[in-house]
Amino acid sequence: MKMILILVSWLPGFLLAYGQKVDFFSEDLTFRLQKGMFEVDGLYFFRNNTALEINQTMIYPFPDVKRYGKILFLSITKAGDTSPMIINQKEQGALFIVNLLPGEQAAYHIIYRQQLKANEAKYIILTTQKWGKPFETADYRLETPSSLKLTHISIPPDSTAQKDEKKLFFWHRKNFMPDRDFEFMFE
Repeated sequence: MKMILILVSWLPGFLLAYGQKVDFFSEDLTFRLQKGMFEVDGLYFFRNNTALEINQTMIYPFPDVKRYGKILFLSITKAGDTSPMIINQKEQGALFIVNLLPGEQAAYHIIYRQQLKANEAKYIILTTQKWGKPFETADYRLETPSSLKLTHISIPPDSTAQKDEKKLFFWHRKNFMPDRDFEFMFE
């Protein structure tokens, strides 16, 4: 019964997120992974394809907190504006407002930090499929301490580098429709 109530409470957000003429067309993210902590910090790009102003509720999903760990920090703002856009936050994710003028493109800056329960982290990207079209571009960067040994990366990186005491992993995609989430396992 509790699960049904949770799903019903989130259903209006899902319907709003996919029922209007907004494109989620690109993202540019940095993941920071270390023992005990995972951070996602980046820009999410939206476009209003209509001649009307849009105020739309969106859902930002979190990985399963029972498996991966508690969300310690979350911030969602429109780039260039410090006003918080979060309406509600639960274990499953956060509801936030995207406000776009007619024809406007805008970036939303989202940061969250998750306290990891084990040596694994996940970034949910499969929800992109619900938009019905791929990202025009997608850029990802993973930073880890040099001492952290990755044992699994679900989406192989395009390139890697070493800088100071950090290992860096890079992904660049065009016309990108993900077929799996980002999953990282480490020792």
